[in-house]
Amino acid sequence: MGYSLQHPVLASAGIPGFCVFVRILLHAVLSWVNIVKKHNGMWALDWITSTTPGPHGVADGLHGATAARTRHSAYAAQSGSRRPPPRELLQMLRQYMKPADVAAARLACKEWRELLSAQVQQVQLPPCLWQHSSPGQLVQLHRLLRVYKYLQEVRLALPQGQQCDACALAQAMDTFRVHLPTLQRLELAGIAKPAHWCAMLGSMQCLGPQLRCLQLTDICWPPPSMLHMFGALSSLQRLHIRSPHFSRLEAPHLAAIGGLTQLQELSLCFRTVEGTAHAPLSLDPLGCLVRLTSLDVQYTGLLELASAVVFCGPTALARFSSLTRMSVGLVPVPCLNSLAQLPQLRQLSLQQSQPVSRAQCLSIANCQQLHSLALSSMQWADVPKLAPLSSLRDLAVQIYQPVRGSLPAAAAGRQLLHLKSLCCLRSLRLKGQCELSAELLQQLAAHWGSLTQLDLCCNMPDGVLGLQQFTALRSLRMQPYKWDVWSSDPPVLLYPSLLPPTLTSLEALDVWCMAELPASTWGSSGSSGGCMRRSNSYRSFAGLCSRLSGASSSLCNLAASSCSSSSEEDMAAAAAT
Repeated sequence: MGYSLQHPVLASAGIPGFCVFVRILLHAVLSWVNIVKKHNGMWALDWITSTTPGPHGVADGLHGATAARTRHSAYAAQSGSRRPPPRELLQMLRQYMKPADVAAARLACKEWRELLSAQVQQVQLPPCLWQHSSPGQLVQLHRLLRVYKYLQEVRLALPQGQQCDACALAQAMDTFRVHLPTLQRLELAGIAKPAHWCAMLGSMQCLGPQLRCLQLTDICWPPPSMLHMFGALSSLQRLHIRSPHFSRLEAPHLAAIGGLTQLQELSLCFRTVEGTAHAPLSLDPLGCLVRLTSLDVQYTGLLELASAVVFCGPTALARFSSLTRMSVGLVPVPCLNSLAQLPQLRQLSLQQSQPVSRAQCLSIANCQQLHSLALSSMQWADVPKLAPLSSLRDLAVQIYQPVRGSLPAAAAGRQLLHLKSLCCLRSLRLKGQCELSAELLQQLAAHWGSLTQLDLCCNMPDGVLGLQQFTALRSLRMQPYKWDVWSSDPPVLLYPSLLPPTLTSLEALDVWCMAELPASTWGSSGSSGGCMRRSNSYRSFAGLCSRLSGASSSLCNLAASSCSSSSEEDMAAAAAT
């Protein structure tokens, strides 16, 4: 098949006219190549179409080329400050593009080919690249950054006992500023001496405009005289500080952190504070961070000294109007009334040495917008107070265990029936001295039909009977609460044939695996717990593995620990399954 070019002027001009056309076409191609080199292909199509001969002859084509050149020059003068899309935007869009679309976009230009390729974004540099003031160090560092020029996170760990070279660190930070425009996150570890802070904070000043996240792990708290250097980090949005050392958290540290009003995420983990039980250190200065969306405060010291730091003011939490996630560990929060004034709060985690008071439970119940709630110490009689949280999807409760005496396990388990209104519940984690019978599990399954994850660390006298009613369950974890072979409580019995068919992950710790269900279990009168406790059909781990494929065909994760001894044949059967 051939192609013919018909044009009225060329048809009448003959061969000389065709030569003129070829010259005009070559001129147009060369002009288009120059435009591609200077303007990355902008208006190239306009040049090609404008330099072709018009309906009135070749002169019309030349006039069109001149008009196109003028039009392109005017556009270049008006939009000389036009910039390509940000690198962060392209790399973010790459996650939502199909592989075929990514391959097509990489053909657009050289810059897009590099940005949309698989890039290394995180790196941990050894001390030899940033702790030696020598020309060879900078050469190796420049060579590394030329290869990985789109790094977003750099981690620097100072070895224990090594002195920090301030000059070498400053050179490395300046190299990051020049060669890594995409650097947004910096992690520093091993700052165990206050003298190291002068070099660290001084070298980070040049990264202030571009640094978005700063993570400080395994550090001591800086001297108060150097805290003003944090003000140079004007673009900092996420700050994570973890101090496992015995350096004290003081009021000037909280004041300096409170001055970073642009922070959106804050995580503090400390071991010692300057306060006492009679004069505790107040965390109220953190209330100046009105833009915070995530707050995590953890105390890891002695439980006897946990009252040395506290949120004092009754309205201290009300200032976090943008807060969506809050986690407090071993830090007393006397008043939670202001939680109801946080309309954006969705996740709440409270871990306290003392049980949650009834006033605190009522304050939590007023936060009906919560989606996730975790309470580490709660009285079993206060569990029904969580019923108004109808939007809750994830619930984790640990029943408070008194030092002396025991709880009414059956009554504590029946308190869950008051939470039938939590119809949106997807995940439940329960730990404590409470009893979940088969009848109770069946009643809960009738109201929690959408439950997909279940983590039980409690007494289950009927074993897994009743769990098959959870038709949407995909992950199950079982463990008896404080049970051993010398305990008077019955063990947790696991029947593979009674597992839910939708189960994909199973973790069973300190359980007894039953090979088959006794016929006496399905008697018409009484509970089945007594029959199973008298049954002697306990089997080893091999009996469980040989029946899992028939009971739950979709089970893909298995972790089991049985009280009975496992032989070599049992291990071989487990490996084969």
